[in-house]
Amino acid sequence: MRFIHTADWHLGNYMHGIDRVKESSNFLAWLKGQIIENDVEALVIAGDVFDTANPSNGARGQYFRFLASLLDTCCKNVLIVGGNHDSGAMLDTSKEILEALNIQVVGSIWDMSPESLVRELKKDNGEVFAICAMVPYAREPELRGYVTDDKAVFADNAYKGLYAAVFEAAEKLRNGRNIPVIATGHLYAANLEGRPQNDNGENMRDSGVRDIVGNLGTVTESVFPDGFDYVALGHIHYSTTVAKNAKIRYSGSPFVLGFDEARMPHHVLMVDVERGSTPVVKKIETPRFFDFVRVCGSVNDIRSELVELAGEKHERPVKVEIVYDYEPGMHIRESLGEALNTDAFEVVSWKTSRKATLGASVYVDDAIDSVDILGDEEIFRRLILTHSGEIEMTEELEKTFNEYWPLFKTLLDEVEKTEEGK
Repeated sequence: MRFIHTADWHLGNYMHGIDRVKESSNFLAWLKGQIIENDVEALVIAGDVFDTANPSNGARGQYFRFLASLLDTCCKNVLIVGGNHDSGAMLDTSKEILEALNIQVVGSIWDMSPESLVRELKKDNGEVFAICAMVPYAREPELRGYVTDDKAVFADNAYKGLYAAVFEAAEKLRNGRNIPVIATGHLYAANLEGRPQNDNGENMRDSGVRDIVGNLGTVTESVFPDGFDYVALGHIHYSTTVAKNAKIRYSGSPFVLGFDEARMPHHVLMVDVERGSTPVVKKIETPRFFDFVRVCGSVNDIRSELVELAGEKHERPVKVEIVYDYEPGMHIRESLGEALNTDAFEVVSWKTSRKATLGASVYVDDAIDSVDILGDEEIFRRLILTHSGEIEMTEELEKTFNEYWPLFKTLLDEVEKTEEGK
């Protein structure tokens, strides 16, 4: 069986106001080309298809047009699960229509049995060539029914129960046939290859995770039964394995979704898998539509880097984030002066590095090194959580966030203008 594993498209994303419609359209056209060129039998999308729970009509249109474009290709099986950014209900709304076209969708596991999460992959002639256990992002209430030991770590225990249940259902469906069984997931696993500290989930944001998923924490390799021939994961934005296990992988996002990811190569994975064999995985690097550059340091350091950047030839539009060391009374734009007067790049993000002045315990998190990694929205969310006494955003707290965030953002903008001398 040959399939492409991808995830974390975040269609509709506007990182720092950058219009990414053409970028995502180019990627989808490229992906279709890879499917045809490599004679791919199935496409697995492991969550975060969209950037928000209520994506724009344009983002939805891209999604449906792409799926429709695959109908006349060699890829007769498409498997889509929801991620933490997706609305499971929204994805599931169209699943009956899509399943008539052999496009399988599981937005959420709410009220679904393990048997209903397991699907057969078929050729044009109806021959079954693989089975997939389609597990989307699961919220804590959805996982509680799979907990077997109250004293165990919740995430590990609950996910172990969930994956054991779906594997058992997959084995029953396989019924002795010599075909592979694969699974999906959208979660954060510990012990990721290629991460500086990969033992306990530290430095998540430096490793391509924009959002901490509730209070579920990380899960270990042991939650996935050995009988799975491949586990296609989403949520981490770079390609990696879990505990160096060739069968358990993140494809990463095909796009740069934060300046912390700017230097990382991004991929889709082409996977050849047979029952009981180590999968053969090929990383296919995705094309870039923009170049993203983060420039950090003192005003003099930044000015020198910007002058050098302006003097270089660029094949693609360059988007720049400036992270400057805070100095009282400094007007950053005035200080950089002529270095900003160029068409060679566009500065889309300004951030202040103030490690010495920010030390409130409200901003401390086991998975984050320091507050300068947090975005403004995340800081405000944490303030709400701290004052509410909750450990995870509830529907009521989300309403509070949506009501007061514009006021908070206005205040931040005014403070930033004052600092920069406007």
